[in-house]
Amino acid sequence: MSAENDATIRQLPPGRAGPPPRVEWGRVPPPPKPAARPAWPWVALGLSGVVVAGLGGWWLALAPLRVAPVAEVPVAVVAPAPQPVPPPQPAPAPEPVALAVPSRLAALPPLMEEAAIRDHRADQPRLIRYAGNPAIFLIDYPTLAAQGAALNRVAALVEKAGLPRDRVLTEAEMAEAIARTGESAATFYFGHNYRGTDLARFFALAARDGLALSPAEEWLRAQYGRARDLVPAGQEIVLLSLAAPGAEMDEAGRATILHHELSHGRFGTDAAYAAHIRGVWTTRFTEADRAAFRAFLGREGYDTGIEELMIDEAQAYLLHTPDPRFFTAAHLGVAEAELARLRALMREGMPP
Repeated sequence: MSAENDATIRQLPPGRAGPPPRVEWGRVPPPPKPAARPAWPWVALGLSGVVVAGLGGWWLALAPLRVAPVAEVPVAVVAPAPQPVPPPQPAPAPEPVALAVPSRLAALPPLMEEAAIRDHRADQPRLIRYAGNPAIFLIDYPTLAAQGAALNRVAALVEKAGLPRDRVLTEAEMAEAIARTGESAATFYFGHNYRGTDLARFFALAARDGLALSPAEEWLRAQYGRARDLVPAGQEIVLLSLAAPGAEMDEAGRATILHHELSHGRFGTDAAYAAHIRGVWTTRFTEADRAAFRAFLGREGYDTGIEELMIDEAQAYLLHTPDPRFFTAAHLGVAEAELARLRALMREGMPP
């Protein structure tokens, strides 16, 4: 409440109000004469005066007095004692944000050198990236049968002689083609190598013709997509395959096939190396040399009309297939000296 409105009504202390007003009664009239008027009017008048005088004094005693405003007493505001300021605490680390990772990149394929791939054993198909050239990928299959189920129809489209180059075989047609070779689905190929463009064409033709893929081929398509996503746009990739040793292939055979297939990976991704090999094939080999390779590769079931395939297989057999069970001068139909000459021509001037 403000000072103007907080006035206090006070009375003077006893003894300071002053004497009550005096009432002048006048003289006492002389005794009436016997014949005079009765005295009661005067008595009444006197009593009235006394009453009026008393009431007047009582009224003055109780009349409101002039009240002086009460001065506002300033209140001293005492500031609270300063409290010690705690040192700043580091901001809490933000909660990790779960990113939506594409499924093809959810688990990156391991990088392995050749020796590690050779010694690797898979209880189920596994995609591996070659540490010596990250554009080369390899699928390690637990069995040759598992490998064939995924890749035999790709081989039929890309490189097998006597089969269409413009469409994917049906499952029944594939079985008939294998039977004509005298092989099984497991031994139709011991290793595979395909460029990314070959695989893309295989999947595109199957989709064009409404041809269903097998579960193994569907899984292969997913691995091709993973590999494609891991290299820069425009970079060619090569996808190789290998199977675990078994009744049809021993440990040494697995090592030889791996080394052979890795050379296809280099030819498909290393432009300088591929240019060197093409130059040797076209300018330093004789026509008889090239004919010897076409005859050998034709016996192995390759389409000899695909010149790039002939060049690629020639370098792989000459330089990267040391096991005599797979390749010798006798396989090529030439003398040992001729085989040595061809190898020397391939190595001379080769990029490191």
